[in-house]
Amino acid sequence: MQDYFEKPEHIEARAILRLVEIGTTTLEDARELIGIPDREEQALKAFIRVAGKAGVGIGRAVAFRRRVAYEFEMLVSSANLEQQQLVA
Repeated sequence: MQDYFEKPEHIEARAILRLVEIGTTTLEDARELIGIPDREEQALKAFIRVAGKAGVGIGRAVAFRRRVAYEFEMLVSSANLEQQQLVA
């Protein structure tokens, strides 16, 4: 059942974790799906610094990806999936 007060980043992290649980993707691939590659993130941060108002939305998107990654890691930890995949 959906919690109507659940944070969007938690909803997305939970949905991606579900893909891992059903075997559609691996933990590492899920992390890559969530994250922004370092080179691209550095370029986005540079753009955000100089873009003024135009960079605000991009800054929010980058921050959202970080929050999804954090929520995902919390869910993985609580589900003990890291250990389960190492054993399998």
